[in-house]
Amino acid sequence: MNKRIYAILSLLILATTTTHAQVYNWADGEDPYHPDSIGGLYVGLNLGFYKAHNSAASMYGGYGFDRAGARLPFSSSWLNQAIQGSQPAIQRTNDAMGGVPSDEWNFEESDMPGAMRYNPTFMWGGHLRYMFNADFGVYAEINGTNPVTVGEFTIQRTGSTSPLDRRLERFQIRGEEQRMIINLGVHRVLGRKARERSGKSTIVLPYVDFGVNTTFVKFERNLISLGEFIEPVDLSLFYNPQGAFVDEARILTGVGLGGFGGAGGQIQLGSKFTIDIGYVASFEQIKLGEMNERNFQHIFVLKAIYLTF
Repeated sequence: MNKRIYAILSLLILATTTTHAQVYNWADGEDPYHPDSIGGLYVGLNLGFYKAHNSAASMYGGYGFDRAGARLPFSSSWLNQAIQGSQPAIQRTNDAMGGVPSDEWNFEESDMPGAMRYNPTFMWGGHLRYMFNADFGVYAEINGTNPVTVGEFTIQRTGSTSPLDRRLERFQIRGEEQRMIINLGVHRVLGRKARERSGKSTIVLPYVDFGVNTTFVKFERNLISLGEFIEPVDLSLFYNPQGAFVDEARILTGVGLGGFGGAGGQIQLGSKFTIDIGYVASFEQIKLGEMNERNFQHIFVLKAIYLTF
């Protein structure tokens, strides 16, 4: 029985991959028709991974910004205030350093985080496409993601009894933001006619996308970790020297313009359902306060597209 099932499945796969390239209205059971007669409105879902360029990650390097969005100097930086800006902060740092008193550790500007880096994050969105025929169309889509940037800062032990008392202690710093990207683009499927002339299947075809985008960015949080037994510290909340809450940072937002280009493979799963798998190089403008960066962001995306009418 198993051998018979395997044989049937093999024949079906072989038939799918070797059949002459025709487009069928499988949903209605009609005869084959020419690809140029296919058109209509498609809706879909985008899922993928987004890798932000690291140039914008410096916003989360612990310096922070004032109400106008300008970077603060070290003396009034968010990280310096969280480490030694109040008596409760000093006591928390003492605990993070293993209980040593404040005169046996030191935090200077050289201890501030070096290069911050974005981790790849999950991306999701909605897709609306109008196809004039099987191979050419225009589309609009909205994608959202929450880039996370990570780095490391140090605190110097200044004890003099042994080398261990003079080592650097390393701690993690993290930035979180929101991005929403609106793309307006052109979709072009390639190679259909050449494959039809050679009698090959057109179920899988290459495609290219290109267009313009608008990127909305929102600063969300800036956190540090001082060890597993101490709660993460939100740098955007400010306290007076006695440890009483006094203020919080203005949450910066920004809007930038750019463009994108992408390529991938289209998989036709019937007359109404299509899967696109591809890569997009998105040249985005990231604006937050005085920061204004333009660089390529890298996106790997899967789009599930369905013909509505």
